[in-house]
Amino acid sequence: MDSYLVEIVMLLSAVVLVLVLAVFALARQIGVLHTRLAPAGALMTTAGPKVGEPAPLLSVPDLSGSPIEFGGSRNLPQLLLFISPTCPVCKELVPTAKSMAKSEKLSLVFGSDGGEVQKHSDYVSKMGIEEYPYVVSLELGMKFEVSKLPYAVLIDEKGILRSKGLVNSREHLESLVESMRTGYESIQDYLVKEELIGEQA
Repeated sequence: MDSYLVEIVMLLSAVVLVLVLAVFALARQIGVLHTRLAPAGALMTTAGPKVGEPAPLLSVPDLSGSPIEFGGSRNLPQLLLFISPTCPVCKELVPTAKSMAKSEKLSLVFGSDGGEVQKHSDYVSKMGIEEYPYVVSLELGMKFEVSKLPYAVLIDEKGILRSKGLVNSREHLESLVESMRTGYESIQDYLVKEELIGEQA
């Protein structure tokens, strides 16, 4: 009887050891796959102004009444982030946009396409973004054909639209800046073109 129990314990130990080794092997494979997966960029839409073309010229007053210019030449690239007080994802992105504007030296403007001005004023105070222009304009949203939020547009110093798209995370926002730096419309565009270059080599 004792030898029978010993055999069972040894068999179970062997099974546990095999399972542990299998878990380690799977964990390693997940790590390899993670490094091979391409980062996801902002989801670009075909609507609105085209990337690589001049951004629409527009002057819209912010909540304080100061005119905010869009398009045309400027000292810094302009990041326009469309948000709304009722958008939960927007609340997560606002601090990210503020941080990125400082680190990347961007002129940050928040935009919304409508609603009660008081609600937007309260939202500005709640989010601590008083130092940034906040524009409430249906025309602005229509010019860039914004259909879903949060949506971001990046315009370079020469007034050229460099990147745009739906942004749901820090990575999406960062992909807009990378698009401007590299000259590719999006990360997906970069991957396609790099693959074509590799095939031609």
